[in-house]
Amino acid sequence: MKYLNQGTDNNYKSNNKYISGPHNYFFNGPIDFHDEKPKRRIFYFDFALLAAVLLISCFGVLIIFSATKVSMPNNVADPMFYLKKQGYALAAGLVMLVGFQFLNYRFLSRLWWALFILTAAFLGLALIFGYEVHGSKSWIDLKFTTVQPSEFAKVLVVFINAAVLSKWPRENANAVGFKKVAISLGVLLICIGLVILEPDYGTALVFFITYLGMLFVSGANFMYFFTILAVAAGGIFGAVKLEIIKQYQLDRILVFLKPDIEKQGIGYNLFQSKLAVGSGGLWGKGLFLGKHTNLNYVPEHHTDFIFSVIGEEIGFFGSVPVILLLGFIIWRCFFIAQRAKNSLGSLIASGIGFIILAQVLINIGMTIGIMPVIGIPLPFLSYGGSNLLAIFIGIAAVENVYLRRELRKDYEIAYDDFE
Repeated sequence: MKYLNQGTDNNYKSNNKYISGPHNYFFNGPIDFHDEKPKRRIFYFDFALLAAVLLISCFGVLIIFSATKVSMPNNVADPMFYLKKQGYALAAGLVMLVGFQFLNYRFLSRLWWALFILTAAFLGLALIFGYEVHGSKSWIDLKFTTVQPSEFAKVLVVFINAAVLSKWPRENANAVGFKKVAISLGVLLICIGLVILEPDYGTALVFFITYLGMLFVSGANFMYFFTILAVAAGGIFGAVKLEIIKQYQLDRILVFLKPDIEKQGIGYNLFQSKLAVGSGGLWGKGLFLGKHTNLNYVPEHHTDFIFSVIGEEIGFFGSVPVILLLGFIIWRCFFIAQRAKNSLGSLIASGIGFIILAQVLINIGMTIGIMPVIGIPLPFLSYGGSNLLAIFIGIAAVENVYLRRELRKDYEIAYDDFE
């Protein structure tokens, strides 16, 4: 964003503030009134968030190695297969995180429609060319690797709706009325519809929770919330009546309500997960020593049920720091959202925070039995390159919001305030 300095002998009024400065200069960032060199942007980087993300991601690679070295899911021949794959994804995520900082997140406000077309096309490709895993056609095989478009779509939809719900050009202030809500809701429903066709109801739920959070941050009228929730409740009821929601999905809700039902049947996953977490006690059995993990008692223990591995192998006192670190990352996203100087940056940072918050609550909740079992990965910790890369793109955007936050002097005017 450019800034406009107005003459030293003249005062101008913008957003009810009088400002003055050197006459008629255009430049790319805030400069000192006395023509001193601007501070290097690197010093504005949020190293606390970066350190927390790197720490928990590295731990994620370690716990995935511990979960797969002995059990080797899917009959892979190399005990280090999952370690290598997750390590490559982490390296690629770091490259993306750094590369994103050479961009300015404000470009999203003008290209949101192109991102929407890209997202819808990406999700559509999964339905056409994807292959099925556990009843969900969510993955595309690229020969050298596989990609799960819905993971990237979660982040892209945040970018799109942040642009739609933020301050538009020529608006004196950001006003979230019917038009913005209708457009953003249309984007959401199309993407959710494509995801449900896979079907992947867990990801659709994350889409919905994230959107409600962003709508709240945008300052929209609460009547929109009540209307959307009422329509969603009616849609779920209709889906059950029309048998769009399958019996195995209803069984998951039944198991949540009655945890002791059919421990060797529909309740097996939850029973084994809770048993693994409880067997870890206070201090855990030690890395690579989890009996339920090594003997494959817990299904999908390296992906959706990774927290059961954490609970079993490092126990309560090891699990608490992991949860606190995830909580710190979420808090940092909302902190940066609060510090952002425009509604676009605030909505991007808070949207990524809501994605992580929703997935953490659902994943850990289902692992210990306080939420229904839903196929949602635990951010930074579950195995999956698409999940890790997508969340790193989101964190990169949050860092970009912090990096490029406007540190305006009292004589500087944001050029786009006058558009």
